[in-house]
Amino acid sequence: MLPRFTFVLCLVLAGCSATPTKDDSQQEALQQRLAQDAELVVAQQKALEAQLAELERIEAEPSQPFVLGQGDIITVTVFEEPDLTVERASVRPDAMVSVPLIGDVLVGGRRVAEVADEIELRMARYVVRPRVSVRVEELRSVEYLLYGEVVNPGTFLLDRRTTITAAIARAGGLNKGNYRASTIEIADLRHAFIARDGRALPVDFVALLREGDLRFDIELRPGDQIHIPSGLSREVYVLGEVTEAMVFAYQDHMPLSRTLSMSEGFTPDADITRIHIVRGSLGNPTVIVSDFKSVLSGRERDVALEPGDIVYVPPKALVSFSRVMDNILPSLLAVQNAALLGRAANK
Repeated sequence: MLPRFTFVLCLVLAGCSATPTKDDSQQEALQQRLAQDAELVVAQQKALEAQLAELERIEAEPSQPFVLGQGDIITVTVFEEPDLTVERASVRPDAMVSVPLIGDVLVGGRRVAEVADEIELRMARYVVRPRVSVRVEELRSVEYLLYGEVVNPGTFLLDRRTTITAAIARAGGLNKGNYRASTIEIADLRHAFIARDGRALPVDFVALLREGDLRFDIELRPGDQIHIPSGLSREVYVLGEVTEAMVFAYQDHMPLSRTLSMSEGFTPDADITRIHIVRGSLGNPTVIVSDFKSVLSGRERDVALEPGDIVYVPPKALVSFSRVMDNILPSLLAVQNAALLGRAANK
């Protein structure tokens, strides 16, 4: 049997070993932070994979069949009838091209094979079994738009295979500015987007242009619009069921309620119980839904806006978020294009 003193000492030491020390608490907190960081990395990786899978699905969608347009240059060849050949004819503004014997032929808005078939059909009145081929020499109607913080923004011919990075390089690269004796890029890549057929594609411009993730370097299609906003403009957009879509310069401590009070009011169809604040990239946005009635009555906290936020007031009948996004992009493009035209007129 242990002496009484020794037995008590053992109990004390056992108790000390069971009591967490300061180092133990710090170690536990560190492990919790590491676990949270690991969960965040996994969540980000899953989000990235989902974004790339969606982009791959969109890229696999068949493109619209090519049709000729104003300015395109074609050659019409009639086999064994050199006098009837038309070399390098430009599609006129009225969408026509003049062909010997048969006169004007509607070309604009039609596929090459359709044009050749019509010429053959009409020429059969004058030539026995004509064989006609139509060859595109130059494409001048197929375009994409790149605007915002690039050296030479504008409309470009899609006359070659062009990816996003190639388009930016063709426009002279991203704009740069001076800050504290250093040259910096002033583009806001977090809010940059590419729009196709009225929807924003899930392209991460930060990953593409800052981290070199070429999985986002997709090939452009006719009509694509790329917007690279300025990191200096710090704007907030109010769109949807408002009397007039508006752009506000961001100010510190800019709550949703104050921003809406500065707009021109709501339409009768506005659903102010489900106002959407779209934040970050349009290709993979964060969305906050606010009940503005509850905000006004004090039952719900106001939302502090951030630069680049899009405040969208939906109509009462609109319930699907995907339809909300379908409506946001055309309105946003219209507002931005109007702003671009205004700035160009003031130069």
